[in-house]
Amino acid sequence: MSTGAALKDYAPPPIDEGNPHGSFGLLMAEMRPAPGRLRNTLLLLAQVFIAITIGETFRIPMLSILIIISFFLSGNDGASNTSTALMAGMTILAGTALTIIFLMLSLSEPGLRLPCMLLLTLCAGFMSQAATLGPLFNILFFWIVYMAMNADLLEAIGYSVDGFVGNTTDSVVPDAMFMPPEESMLHLLLWIGFVFLIGVTLLVVTNRLAGHDPLVVLRNGLVARLNAIADLCDGRSGSAEDARPLYRYAEEGVADLRRAHDLTSKLHPELSRRRAGIAMIRTMARLVLIMVFLHPLQGGEDTEFMRAAGRMARLCARTLQNRRGELAELEAEETDLPALTERFRADPMRFPLAQELARGLAVVRALILVPDAEKHGFAPEIVVAVRSYLKPDAFRNPAYARAAMRIALSVTICYAITRATSWPGIQTCVVTCFLVSLETVGDTVHKMLLRIVGALIGAAFGIGTILLLMPYMTNLTDLLLAVMPVTLLAGWIKSGSDRISYAGVQIALAYFMTVLQGYGPTLDMETGRDRVIGILIGNIVVYLVAVTFWPVSVTAVARRQLVNATRILGTLAAYRRTEPDAIVETAQEIEREKFGKAIAAVRNAIVNAPLEIFGLTSSTGARRIDARMVTAIQLLAVPIAILSDIRVPVDNAVQKHAEQLKGWFDAFASWIDDGRNGGNLVETLPPPPALPDDPQREIWFAVLDQRLRRILEDLIPGDEPETARPAIDVRSVQA
Repeated sequence: MSTGAALKDYAPPPIDEGNPHGSFGLLMAEMRPAPGRLRNTLLLLAQVFIAITIGETFRIPMLSILIIISFFLSGNDGASNTSTALMAGMTILAGTALTIIFLMLSLSEPGLRLPCMLLLTLCAGFMSQAATLGPLFNILFFWIVYMAMNADLLEAIGYSVDGFVGNTTDSVVPDAMFMPPEESMLHLLLWIGFVFLIGVTLLVVTNRLAGHDPLVVLRNGLVARLNAIADLCDGRSGSAEDARPLYRYAEEGVADLRRAHDLTSKLHPELSRRRAGIAMIRTMARLVLIMVFLHPLQGGEDTEFMRAAGRMARLCARTLQNRRGELAELEAEETDLPALTERFRADPMRFPLAQELARGLAVVRALILVPDAEKHGFAPEIVVAVRSYLKPDAFRNPAYARAAMRIALSVTICYAITRATSWPGIQTCVVTCFLVSLETVGDTVHKMLLRIVGALIGAAFGIGTILLLMPYMTNLTDLLLAVMPVTLLAGWIKSGSDRISYAGVQIALAYFMTVLQGYGPTLDMETGRDRVIGILIGNIVVYLVAVTFWPVSVTAVARRQLVNATRILGTLAAYRRTEPDAIVETAQEIEREKFGKAIAAVRNAIVNAPLEIFGLTSSTGARRIDARMVTAIQLLAVPIAILSDIRVPVDNAVQKHAEQLKGWFDAFASWIDDGRNGGNLVETLPPPPALPDDPQREIWFAVLDQRLRRILEDLIPGDEPETARPAIDVRSVQA
């Protein structure tokens, strides 16, 4: 079979991402059930019921804080919930202590307190970007500034913690009636710290008892990928439509699996010690991509091998789900997949793919039978990074200082509005500045939308509860039944993906701040109204500041990560294994994992590009790099991996061509970065070499060349000027 015929007949199809069309379709996709989602929702409902019962029984002021903690700090698994709750709880307690010290020195000196508040705001903005624990530093400084601002608004001093002489809100007596304002402020701070301690304890205890184990997420992800591979191998999925699940796994990569593994290691330390999880995840990423290429190349003569591979993949999946019941069958499976690949030796196109599939399944089987990667000789290298609280470029990157100034300016404007209007109820505008000011404009707008939509829904439900249900409530059971539907809705959204989870937090926040005011029933609807108005003001201010002062587009972040991914491809193209017969080479796997992380970072960045409606990216004649183009670049890793793993000695021609490809990928990355020499990329792409003694590399060099030229044809029109660079956006594609 000639190279030309092979490329014509067997070129793999482009991945069909299968994204739903339109905003409603995307919303419905985000609201679909997922493993563990119902469990997390019911766990949040249980925490709300326990918090309300404790608060109403013991007449705890600021009862809504207990519930807000559960929603704000909860993740989708027990490990992250526990660790986040402990770290955030300690941060809030430390912030409360520092606030007391700060007010002791500045409460009677507004001329000193206001500049210090501005300085702390600058620190919050800088540390949130420059520190490795940025979110915690942001919470710490925000808490000090916010509580100090409450002290500065004299109307609020002493009226935040109430005493009761009866069982209704009509019996509220502000504690400032019987103690000095300074002492009342201290009372407020200490009480808030105590309430946070109760809330964090409740969160930790409930998640330790009934939290969702991230090991389930990791196992389900691995099982789903193995079953998708098995379906394609045994012929149950013959069309591209049926193969869409595997294609979607190829597009997503394994970033979610790696995140689940890291969380699982906190609850199951033995997983980290054995290193089997990391080796399994890396192997699974390669298996999925290999199968994307091999699936359209299947023919009648490879039925025995493909069915054996499918049987092995399905057996591995069943053993992962039920180790005790299926382990014996997996041990007894003696099919020699590498031997079955020999029938492909005359086909240089499929033989390397079949070898990689057999090798990957052998790794997965070995790790399941003996879950200790070191005993197999392919333990991933673990590099212990030097612990540092700041990023390496913390004091060199001007973006961090600019982010700090943007937040400080937004907070100053919102604070001035609250003082000028004498309207303490809209202080949520200041909170909004800290919470929604992110690195890029697209990400900021995304969080703004979630915050305002969630607040509107929560406030509307809260006001509706007050008007329609509150007059008929006579006991605690009535209150619990009334809040159940909204809690379930907020919990379901909170337990979703990062695209919508913050809206669930805001629904719960606005709803319970409206409904739970003090002790007993309430008819006060001003809290919900003021909260929404404050959020609207904060969103407007943050947006105007973000697009006016040093705006950062998500396309800039996507471009930086895509340049990094392209350079890594060049490194992998020139990589030569030191031990060609080894089943895994750690250094090569690390580079491949870096490439996967870079591609995942590109996708995460461009997903919010449609929200940047003002066009931070200059238009050029080049085509936009959209989600499908990112997938095309991602799939270049397969022929590059095949070329480096072919078990035929490398001659000088192969090595020379690999080095030329590395230089070309560097030039391609430079063009994506700054637009230099774009018109020369097509001419300078080295043609695939003729290798009569190495037909496998010959055809796979041709495959790589074909795919590169397709990408260039899409990106660079014939009349493209050399200084133009591609625009990175997803407006034309649902991402």
